[in-house]
This record gives sequence, C-alpha cells and structure tokens, in this order.
Amino acid sequence: MIHPHLPYAITEVYCIVFAATVWFRLNSSLGSEHEVRQLRNMIYSYFVMLVTDIVWALSEDGIIHIPEFPYAFINAVTVISIACGCYFWFKFLEDRLHFSFASSKTVNTLLKIPVLSLCALDLASVFTGWLFFIDDAGHYQSTSLFWLHTVVNYLYLMVPTARAIYMGATTHSKDERAEYLTYALYMIAPLLAGMLEDVFPLVPLLALNIFMVILIMFLMIQNLQVYNDALTGLNNRRRLNWHLEGCLSKASPERPVTLFIMDINSFKSINDLYGNLEGDHALQAFSTVLKAFAAKYSAFAARYGGDEFCLVMDADYISPEEIAADLQRSLRLAQESESGEQQKYTLTVSVGYTVCDKGESRVDLVLARADDALYQSKARWHADR
Repeated sequence: MIHPHLPYAITEVYCIVFAATVWFRLNSSLGSEHEVRQLRNMIYSYFVMLVTDIVWALSEDGIIHIPEFPYAFINAVTVISIACGCYFWFKFLEDRLHFSFASSKTVNTLLKIPVLSLCALDLASVFTGWLFFIDDAGHYQSTSLFWLHTVVNYLYLMVPTARAIYMGATTHSKDERAEYLTYALYMIAPLLAGMLEDVFPLVPLLALNIFMVILIMFLMIQNLQVYNDALTGLNNRRRLNWHLEGCLSKASPERPVTLFIMDINSFKSINDLYGNLEGDHALQAFSTVLKAFAAKYSAFAARYGGDEFCLVMDADYISPEEIAADLQRSLRLAQESESGEQQKYTLTVSVGYTVCDKGESRVDLVLARADDALYQSKARWHADR
C-alpha cells in the first residue's frame, strides 16, 4: 500500500526532535526574561502543530483511523497552534524592535483580540464547519472563509517584518542593521513556505521553515550573551559601544543624548575589609538598583568595567542633575528597605555626565568627556569627606 504522507510525517518527527534540543537549552541566562518566554511559547505552539499535523498525515493515508469529531478537533488545534505561533513571534519582536505603541496595556489587550477570535472560530468550526469541515471521505477541507486565518497570521508576521526592514534601512549602526535585516530575512522564508505548501502538499515546508526561524532566534539570543556582563546581568562595554554608536549618530538639539558614568565610592575598601565576594555582592546590589532606575526612565544601562557603570538617555524632559540626584536617592532608598539585614557599609556613587546635542561618530571621545566629569565629581566627593 502506498502512503504518500508518510515521509511528510517522518520529517515532522525529526522536526520535533530538533526543536526539543533547542527547548532543553533555553534558560533565563540566554537573554531577557521576555525574549526567552516568547521563544518558549513559540516552541510550545510548534510542538502542538507538529504532533497534530503528524496525526493528520497518518489519517490521510489511512494508517490510523479517527472518528469525525475528534479528527475535526485535532485539525482545529493545528490551525490554532499556527496562529498562536505567529502571535508569539510578534510578541518576541515587539521587544526587540521597540514597539512603543505596544507598551500600553489597552493596546496589548487589543492585539490579542485577532488571535483569540480566530481560536474561537476554529473551535466553533468543529461543530459548524465555518472555517473547515471533514468531508464524506474523512478528509479535512477548508472553506471560503479560511482567508481569515491568512489575514490574521500574516498581520502578525508582516508588521514586525516591515518594521525590521524600515529600522534596518534607517539605522546608522552596522550591527543594528545586521540584526534588523536578519529578522526580516528569516521571516520571508516562512511566508513563502505557507504559500508553497498548496503547490507542494506532500512536503512539510512550513514546519521546516518555522524550525529554521526558531533556531535562528535561539542562536541570536545565545549570541547576545557576548554582550552581557556575567556578574551583574547588565549590558557590557562592547554592547555599550554598539548602543552609543547608534544613539550618538542621531543626537540633535531636539533629542539630546546624555551619557552618565558612575563608580562606587570606596569600592576598594569594601574588597579590602570584607573580601572579594562581598565586593561582588556590592556590584550586584548596585546593578539591581541601576536596572530598575534604567527601566523607570527607559534608559540603557551597562557595566563599563570594574566598579564603573554607564547610563545612556535620549530624553530631554528632565535635567542631568536631577537624574543624578534621583539615582542617589534610589540607591539610598534601596538600602534602607533592607531592614532585615545588618548593613556593613553604605553604598554611594560619584556621577559624571556629558550631553551630546549633535551627531557624533567618535564614541571614544564622548566616553572621555563623561569620564573627565566623573573624575571631577570624584574629587568633590573626596574633598567633602
């Protein structure tokens, strides 16, 4: 007996194995919590799609026999998992491409409506046959309304793809351009695969291309570890240089860029008195404050080296002096909140900054100006002791 869908099913079994190897290697150290969570969600959706698609293929060949109602439900789950995978891809790139409009809870709720509505229609179709039905021969058939799936799925795919192309074309940073165009390039393949599956129905092009996207995103997140400081979890100096390169090229009087450099006062004394482990703890404690502070102002935080840290802001609604004072206040409040622990020392920082209100290409010169300001701030701190 000929089973034309059997190679299709076997290929998807291998896709499950390959995707599982990626899933097992995912952990919170690979990137931001949001990125890892959305990539996990994509893989979960992919697993569901593969398993139910394998059942469909084996049923089409008559290798297994499933009653009409559960078979319709299995097909509903397949198309639902594809829609959810597209949504999770959108959520992944929402963070990577800085979708400012999606920061609103109301907007985020609205963005869920298309995929939730589609899921409800798919489940209803098990009983009504609105989007698909099982014919008299026991085969899955889509209806003329199935275009709703195409519109919703392609909406979630095309919006970030178009955004990535635009950002890749307008950024002045070579590294950012490469990242953005990678997103666009690896999204085009699944879009074409979805179209070509109708031409080559016995080849699981969509499954193979989705795995390619998952693998590329995993490798990209893993590569970002090169830009993270292992001790503090902040961006490292290499990432700082990359970020500054892009920001400084776009600086203007209307949108100035402020670079802060700060270091922990008497850090050497902490190491000398309490040991290097306690010194590491001090660095981590300050980094925690700096992360929260950066999130408050939508700023970029990095460890510059040793006990020096940087903060990059491109907002002009608050003065640099107020930012520096607020940072000192945040650090003091964070230590006061640790009421249950015996304070061995009090962390304070000296802060220097420079403001760039025109396009600059020399990152090193801007860092040098901020470092000079830090030196003066440090001298004042020593004089006031």
